[in-house]
Amino acid sequence: MSFPTPEEFIKKNAFDYIVVGGGTAGLVVAARLSEDVNVTVGVLEAGGYHPEEPLINVPGYFGRALGNPAFDWAFLTVPQKHLNDRPIFHPRGKLFAAFFTYACDLTGKVSGERWKLVLPIAQLEILNAFAIRLGCPEHPKKTFETLGNEGWNWLSFLKYIKKSQTLIPSDNEFNEKINSKLADDMHGTYGPVSVNLIRTLLFQRIGIRARNWVLFNSFLGRPGHRPPQLLCSCILRPNASRPNLVVLTGAQVTKIALEGDAEPYTATAIEFVSGGKVYSVPVKREVILSAGAFQTPQLLELSGIGDKSVLDQFSIPTKVELPGVGSNLQDHNYVPTVYEVKPELATLDPIRSILDLSLTTMYPAVINPLSKEYYTSTHSAFAFLPINKFTPPAEVARLKAELRDSTGFDSTPGLKKQRQLLEEWFDNERHAQLEIITYPGFFPSPGKTPKPNTHYHTVLVANTHPISRGTVHIQSADALVKPAVDPAYLSSTIDLDVLVHAVRFTRTLHRHSPLREMTIGSVEPVWIGGDDGVEKGIRWEDDEAVREYVRNGLEPVYHPVGTAAMLPREDHGVVDSKLKVYGTANLRVADASVFPFNIAAHIQETIYGIAEKVSDIIKADAKQQEDTINEEKEH
Repeated sequence: MSFPTPEEFIKKNAFDYIVVGGGTAGLVVAARLSEDVNVTVGVLEAGGYHPEEPLINVPGYFGRALGNPAFDWAFLTVPQKHLNDRPIFHPRGKLFAAFFTYACDLTGKVSGERWKLVLPIAQLEILNAFAIRLGCPEHPKKTFETLGNEGWNWLSFLKYIKKSQTLIPSDNEFNEKINSKLADDMHGTYGPVSVNLIRTLLFQRIGIRARNWVLFNSFLGRPGHRPPQLLCSCILRPNASRPNLVVLTGAQVTKIALEGDAEPYTATAIEFVSGGKVYSVPVKREVILSAGAFQTPQLLELSGIGDKSVLDQFSIPTKVELPGVGSNLQDHNYVPTVYEVKPELATLDPIRSILDLSLTTMYPAVINPLSKEYYTSTHSAFAFLPINKFTPPAEVARLKAELRDSTGFDSTPGLKKQRQLLEEWFDNERHAQLEIITYPGFFPSPGKTPKPNTHYHTVLVANTHPISRGTVHIQSADALVKPAVDPAYLSSTIDLDVLVHAVRFTRTLHRHSPLREMTIGSVEPVWIGGDDGVEKGIRWEDDEAVREYVRNGLEPVYHPVGTAAMLPREDHGVVDSKLKVYGTANLRVADASVFPFNIAAHIQETIYGIAEKVSDIIKADAKQQEDTINEEKEH
């Protein structure tokens, strides 16, 4: 694998495949396609290459790269009408998401041989605290296949999830107690992404039933041992020496050149900007667009694929009219709640100041187990709850009736199908409507500052199946102008009321053992009434006061999906079940934008699975085409 200059990149013979975007899905696809030594694969990535950057490598620094233009596109949404006109910051990874990594001890000393180039450590992963979760098995089955995508069910998809990962064994005591067959059934052993299991038994001891599929919560690497490693000896170790895999960083793609007089159009070249200069590179077989849920629809529209009414505004000729491009935007969103806890409890608050130290300065200063865990692992606990576990029955019935009568899902057949699924899930305890994320300290929130020498416990409550649907569309024919992102947060009052009940639920949790004995009082929001013991704040039974708290506090979980949805074309789909863009012969999409419907989980692992699956699809199509050509020659 080489890193050429732009001039060297375009002087090579036309690539068989070009992947646009070197992130979560793009590098998986590039790595898999380049396994065939007879093809050449080019990757165009707008971001840079940062192989040994502490802000990326150290899990304890999670969140520190957000907003940094070296690593982050740093999108800002349009003002959100239902969030009191607040624009919402939305980070998106902007870097070549692969790097060399070391096996090192806590002093930073290299303790082993330097590993080969590891692909992929994903952009999403770098900004996602090195934690992955996979949703309930019914979600891919119900959403992907039920909505019209043949072959995208749980059983067929699971093999690609497993193909993407390697399960790292936990300690011997834990291994003796956990059912290893479950791990074999749900986890891979030779994939590029290394994961280990959370200690589910701890939750069982306090009465929380563990899932019978342990991938529900997994983390990358082994906490307390070494930085997360993503190593795959059978696939990715040879990448560093593959001459047929070429990566160009600092190259922002501006357009996909389409040729033909009618559908299906053929992608023949990629135009990009690097160092202020415009370049074009030809492609022989296929283009795989992997620019994410914001920039994939942007590039489709700039290339003449999308809603004609949008393209006409910027004098872009419409080649393929697909009204679904840039629509159907969905994103998980959360509201933070913060509680002050007793000072004897171990939280991350005492080491908050350490976070400002450089990695070089920090490692020798790590002298206690708490700090050691923080800097060499990710942390948190997660729970996923159906709506009836945190919402009164009468309210569940009211919300379901409101969803059934909602006119927002009547505009397309595809949205009507989504509404039907949502109605079913309101009655199904196997489908989570809420994610609870706990943080052992004061979770950073805009405009909020913790008191010194104070310990906190933060509970984030996130809506996993928001009803609101937004859009992403170009606002200029200039590709260097960011698209207008409008998630339309809380445009459905159902989403607002779900979060109102979720925020109240955190109060309930802290008023019961064992949290009751640990908690001093509420901080965000400050609850009043009953025996809360304070006079100024929000009365917990005041619906409108809690709604206003939600409007002012809502933030995204940064899981945007759906803007190039895999749906039938008549349902406003953008790609078919082979992820090929309708109306094109050789343009595919492989990223979160193809999700027709968001899942009740963090999306990273599902994106890996999509990338693995489409890689096999591309290879199979290429072989079929080759066989057809050979048969024609024989006759």
